[in-house]
Amino acid sequence: MKCIIDTLKSMGHEVIATTTPQQYIKEKFNLIICSHLLNEIKDNPARKVCISHGLIPAEYFVKGADRYISVSEEVRNAQLDRGFSSEVIGQPIIIPQYSNPHVKLQNILVIRREPVKYDPFAFLKEKYDLRYSDLDIPIEKQIQWADLCITLGRGALEAMSYGRPVLVADNRSYIGNYGDGYILPANIHEIAKCNFSGRRFKCTVTKEWIEEELTRYRQEHSIYLYEYINENHEASRIIRQYIRPESKITMGFGSLVNDPVRLNMVLRQSEIDGKMYYITKPSSATSGLNKLLDLIQGSGFDVAVLAHQDMFFRQGWIETVKEQLEQLPDNWIIAGIIGKDKKGNVCGRLHDMRMPLLFDSDHTFPVEASCVDECCILVNLKSRFRFDEQLTGFHLYGTLGVLQAWKMGGTAWIIDAFAEHYCMRSFPWHPENYFYENLNWIKQQFSNAARIDSTALSFYGEVFNPGESS
Repeated sequence: MKCIIDTLKSMGHEVIATTTPQQYIKEKFNLIICSHLLNEIKDNPARKVCISHGLIPAEYFVKGADRYISVSEEVRNAQLDRGFSSEVIGQPIIIPQYSNPHVKLQNILVIRREPVKYDPFAFLKEKYDLRYSDLDIPIEKQIQWADLCITLGRGALEAMSYGRPVLVADNRSYIGNYGDGYILPANIHEIAKCNFSGRRFKCTVTKEWIEEELTRYRQEHSIYLYEYINENHEASRIIRQYIRPESKITMGFGSLVNDPVRLNMVLRQSEIDGKMYYITKPSSATSGLNKLLDLIQGSGFDVAVLAHQDMFFRQGWIETVKEQLEQLPDNWIIAGIIGKDKKGNVCGRLHDMRMPLLFDSDHTFPVEASCVDECCILVNLKSRFRFDEQLTGFHLYGTLGVLQAWKMGGTAWIIDAFAEHYCMRSFPWHPENYFYENLNWIKQQFSNAARIDSTALSFYGEVFNPGESS
């Protein structure tokens, strides 16, 4: 909560912090953010945001807030069992300057506030310089000294914010002798579901287990962890999510499906509001997408999210999208999460799960688009937009959509809404002949367009050879 207070002040807000809120019941506020004591301030008319950080009774939601936030999926599910629906927003962390740990593991810091009856890490002092966190010394200095931190919860987040690898484990009275292990890119999202508490995998912490986990230490993990915290926990980004007005935008999801198993294993595992619509094996992308648009608009939604069956949207994606859409002009028609800007530069943020590199352009979003990638297209249903079904096949409709939006007098955009694409297409893939036939048709239909582009052209740094016809 101190981090929240300090960040709000740094953003220019006037903040009153108190543990006795009843004395402010008659004060006028724009927003009240609380973690406890909601009952004591619920009679104040200001909009209220209540945050739950854990599973203990003191963290239970009570009635009276306008919006409920859980710091992890575990907390959200526990609150849902009690009848409270909440959104997942990770804890805010003020990001320090990055620094590298040693190449070889030397210094280990165990972060905890209270002593434990049995310390499973004591044997490490035989091989490493082992220290325990000291409440009288700023924790920042202690983390900077370490190559690796052993800790739980917020301690793990703080350690990663300095680029320090983390072993999630301890023997605390409220959980026992358990841990989730050494944090890797392959397991970090699973461990995050339980707020780095040790409760996700709940491995018994033994000497042999600790030794095995520490063999995973690599200096190169440092920059990944630092970037992960920047992406998911940077304080001002998190606080903006707390204080934004509640969006009235409603979104319906649709997908063209030729592999139901892939749909169930990937897209259906995403954060999706309500029912999802799908069309199986349509004759063309444009005809199938138009049927989806009819279904979604007929159900009363404002925005259609047309996603590939192998797209995955993590918790918080919907709110991020809504926040971005709120920034668009009223005449927006098409939006995407990855594409090209009006100069033809790749724009957006996406992880193609076939490779470790991320698409993460340095644009200031939202950005006007010359084309959007077909993996995820958002349509403003108030525009009554439909794809021109003269375009056959299953490519270039991201280009077509932008060009049609322009022709209708509207705009097209790339928004900042990171997602993951579990694509199975092989790297040597090249467009089929009909791709170029359709590209030529598009050029004829939109001969006056300022730019005609596609993410299939020079997207991965390779320019495909379309022949003379292009």
